[in-house]
Amino acid sequence: MEAKKDHHAGVAGVARRIERAEARTERAEARTEQAKTRIEQAEVRTERAETRTESAKTRTEQAEIRTEQAETRTEQAELRTEQVETILQQVVNRDIRPSLEIPTRLLKRIPMQAIAERNGPLEKLTSRQREILRFIAEGQNTKQIAEVLKISPKTVEYHRKKLMDGLNIHDVPGLVRFALRAGLIPEESLPA
Repeated sequence: MEAKKDHHAGVAGVARRIERAEARTERAEARTEQAKTRIEQAEVRTERAETRTESAKTRTEQAEIRTEQAETRTEQAELRTEQVETILQQVVNRDIRPSLEIPTRLLKRIPMQAIAERNGPLEKLTSRQREILRFIAEGQNTKQIAEVLKISPKTVEYHRKKLMDGLNIHDVPGLVRFALRAGLIPEESLPA
C-alpha cells in the first residue's frame, strides 16, 4: 500500500511537473509571438520612415525645380523689360511707328510712370544699370558696388557689361564721361 501511495505521489508529481513545463512552454510561445509582433511593427515603422524620407527628398527636388522655374521666369521678365525699353527708345527717337511695329503684348507691359521719369541718353539703361554706372563714375570698384547693393560681384559685372554693350562704350573712363554728360553725377563727386 505504501508503495502504491508512493507510486501515486510520484505520478502526481510528474504530472505537476509536466503541467508546469507545458505552462512555461505556452508562456515562452506567447513571448515569442509578442516578439514577432514587435519586430513586424518595427519593420512597418521603418518602412513608413523610409517613405517619409523619400517624400521629403521628392518635395526638396520639387522645390528646387520651382526655384529654377522662378529664376527662369525672372530672367524672361528682365529680357521682356529690356525689349520694351528698346522699343520705347525707338518710339521716342521716331525710328518706328507704334501702331504698326510694337507687338500689343509688349505695349500692355509698359509701365507709364517709368516712361514719364526717363530723360536723356540714360533711358537706354535699366534702373540697376544707371545705379551701377553712378557708382562706377564715383570711382567705386566691383566689390564695393556689390557690398553696397547687397548683390554678388558677378552680378555687378553682368550689369556693367550690359550697360557697356547698350551704350557701345568699352572702358571705364568712357562710362565716367558718359555719366558726366548725362548729368548722372556732378563733376565735384568725381574721385580725385
